[in-house]
Amino acid sequence: MRKICITLLFFTALLSADDHTIAVLDFTGEGIHSDELKSLSAQFRIELLKMDTLRVLDYDEMRKTLSIAGYETPSCPTLSCGVIVSMLLEQEWLANAHIVKIGDAYIVEAQLFDTETGRVINVINYDKEISLDGLKTRGMHNVAELLLSTRIPLEVHQRQNLVYIKTKPSGAMVRVGRDTLSGQTPMALDRVLVESRPIIIMKEGYESFRVNQLPDDESDILYIELQHRVPQIGHLVFGDPVPEGIVIVSSDGEDRFLIEEKAVEFKDLSAGSYHLESRNHIIHKGEFRIRHRRTTQINPEIHLISDIEKQRDRYKKNRNIVMGVLGVSLGYRAYLSLESENLYKQYSSEIPEGDTRHKQIESMDKQKPIFDVLSIGLVFPIIYYHVKYVQMNRWLLQ
Repeated sequence: MRKICITLLFFTALLSADDHTIAVLDFTGEGIHSDELKSLSAQFRIELLKMDTLRVLDYDEMRKTLSIAGYETPSCPTLSCGVIVSMLLEQEWLANAHIVKIGDAYIVEAQLFDTETGRVINVINYDKEISLDGLKTRGMHNVAELLLSTRIPLEVHQRQNLVYIKTKPSGAMVRVGRDTLSGQTPMALDRVLVESRPIIIMKEGYESFRVNQLPDDESDILYIELQHRVPQIGHLVFGDPVPEGIVIVSSDGEDRFLIEEKAVEFKDLSAGSYHLESRNHIIHKGEFRIRHRRTTQINPEIHLISDIEKQRDRYKKNRNIVMGVLGVSLGYRAYLSLESENLYKQYSSEIPEGDTRHKQIESMDKQKPIFDVLSIGLVFPIIYYHVKYVQMNRWLLQ
């Protein structure tokens, strides 16, 4: 009976694991080619497919459905269009995004629709200085995570008398009048309750926030970014001047700061964990942590990728040369053994001939230990060069 129950629970979990369906429109944008926008929306679908709880509508099926409804392309430049399309596709959710390129920065505004009601259940903004390749990989992953993991509970949108309070960071307490509510943000509150009494958002180490204005009926979402009581910043100092193209990246990948060439310091970093990145360099010992009002010194090992490639090729060449010498040494050693053995077999009773062959055998026997030692000695540089070659190759693959 117990096994049957466990089996039923297992299959129930499987059935409930993928009960959410979602469609993704082709992204719209400014300052970015339409082919790149399609590529980004395709990568976004891949990121959603990686989430165990989602089933993503097939692109060709979506295109066919919208074509029948009179839409030439599976994209929507306006909010009203997104609402209509979300209802046409008959999926649980619909995702859409608009991407704008300004200088070296990409600004992504993504929306998540509830197709049953046509309401927007989440809107996120992703604003980063990042390459197009970075936007396709890390950027689309982050947008997918933000859009789906921070979506507003459906009950907030099904009942217009609820207000959903989100804070950054989360885990803040909410005081309504003189009463501190149980639970922490994010949380949903009755709009009538919120409108009738003063609302204070509190979190240890942060300034208290007084809610002066509630969102209108169309949003139902109150987003509050709390401020530290004392700015949590610090400075970074480098042991040596930094080469061109080194970037400071936060541990969550959200923040990126380009360091000026030959700089020896970087000021006013928010407290947290960071690491150094570069397209043209391999960086070791580049992880560090900024603490409140402190200066952190690091001594990263920064190597040009082109230099590492040259070193790798040099180690490989040296390894192959030494292996070649070892092969010659072993070959000659084998020749000595075979030749001396043949001379032993041809040993004659005639004194002049026997003496000559004896001297030849003696000469070969004297050479054998030399080539034995040489062969053993060549093994160590081969191992060294191979290990260094593997190490350089591993650095390049990181």
